[in-house]
Amino acid sequence: MHKSLCHEKICQLILLGFLAGIFLICLLLPLPVKAEETSVYEVLIEDDAQLLSASEEKDLRAIMTELSVYGNVAFKSIQHNPGSTSSYISNYYYNTFGSQSGTVFLIDMDNRYLWIYSDGAMYEVITDSYADTITDNVYRYASSGDYYKCASEVFRQELSRLKGQQISQPMKYICNGLLAVTLALLLNYFIVLFLSRSRKPSRDELMANIKNYCLFDGARANFVNQTRKYSPQSSGSSGGHSGGGGGHHSGGGGGHRF
Repeated sequence: MHKSLCHEKICQLILLGFLAGIFLICLLLPLPVKAEETSVYEVLIEDDAQLLSASEEKDLRAIMTELSVYGNVAFKSIQHNPGSTSSYISNYYYNTFGSQSGTVFLIDMDNRYLWIYSDGAMYEVITDSYADTITDNVYRYASSGDYYKCASEVFRQELSRLKGQQISQPMKYICNGLLAVTLALLLNYFIVLFLSRSRKPSRDELMANIKNYCLFDGARANFVNQTRKYSPQSSGSSGGHSGGGGGHHSGGGGGHRF
């Protein structure tokens, strides 16, 4: 009867572990963003590195225009960048769009980096994590020199996210599956450990088996010495430090080398 109960509890914990994994996966399901009734946002293509042909720019603009109902959309490529890609794109965004909702895709040829930066309502959906995921999905196109395919896929996947659709996230699904299995194994370990541990004796049982032997023979106390320690009270002043800094940057993004 005891073994049957243990087996039932273990099965329940395994089921609980897998349900927890499914719950974590469901948290990653995209939520759609409501588009504005009338688009007042910009679509910009600044191909300073000259990676696109005239026809490719035209086709890319058509894809980007679909995104513009959610915010400003820009494609930027640069040939030279003495600083970091993340700093460049964040400064570019705020110099171009301020604090408005939008997204920028940058191809940094100097640092060999792809980067997505978003802000406002678009950043609530195209988060840092999804920016990393999208650039992970497309960096091979840039590595092979197909920059139009790379940029068009970035904006298509962003549009899918904004519409509440799924995009490929192989690494996240693998991690969630492993997490669910790990959780189930940990729960199984603790329940087996709990059920198989030895019963601890009660206090009465311990006391009944303790034998005390006490022998006092001419006990006496002797004064040895006395020490004093001087501890002056400190009189100090209270103080504090206040400082701060701030900026207008509230968005974020992520990228991938190519």
